[in-house]
Amino acid sequence: MPVKTYSAIAEIYTHMMRSIDYKEWADYIHQISKEIKKKKISVLELAGGTGAISKILQKKMNIVSTDLSLNMLKQNGDKSFPKVCCDMTCLPFKNKYDFIFSTFDSVNYLNTKEKFIRYLENASRCIDDGGLLAFDVSLENNSKKFEKYLNRRGKVNGITFRQRSLYNPATRIHYNHFELTLANGQKVEEIHKQKIYRFEEYFDFIDKSDFYVHKCYKAFTFKNADAETERAQFILKKKNVC
Repeated sequence: MPVKTYSAIAEIYTHMMRSIDYKEWADYIHQISKEIKKKKISVLELAGGTGAISKILQKKMNIVSTDLSLNMLKQNGDKSFPKVCCDMTCLPFKNKYDFIFSTFDSVNYLNTKEKFIRYLENASRCIDDGGLLAFDVSLENNSKKFEKYLNRRGKVNGITFRQRSLYNPATRIHYNHFELTLANGQKVEEIHKQKIYRFEEYFDFIDKSDFYVHKCYKAFTFKNADAETERAQFILKKKNVC
């Protein structure tokens, strides 16, 4: 039975991501945010999943973590920072933030140009004029490199799972198909689809928005990215702001 993306998977997400060094990732995001010269900045995390990175950063920032999946947000019982269930293309906030960010190629789930533009429009409305918008993207070389690696199966918390990964270079869609047998014996499936845009397309999208590309790095570094990069880190600023 098909279910919503990141609903059943939420129960085993921490296990599947156990190889990720969240502290290293949080430190990298923190370094980027330091360009904003304030003692303690206001921060909005989009597509934050279980809130693993926000949990680390909340000691240094006033942070709100969001995700489209309520099931993902429920996995983290930490109440030291607020969590909001919402869509990054339709943000419900009236406050403005100094720093808005997302990680782990979350924006690749915005699989049309229109959705990506709406994401930028919503971020623009919620960010302070002197703020930064940061997000990383998965590019084609990353899909080619990890396509086979992500074919795996296992069992955790009484849930048996199988993941099949496929990248279609014609449509530039990377599919991750999950088949799960839950602890109660119910069989469910989730199909995750990410659009692998060309490096240059991001600049075209951003050029049509209120932002400009302030910096663009090879992810986890401070070296300039290019079309051959596997994962790129974009840092945007608002146009016409002194």
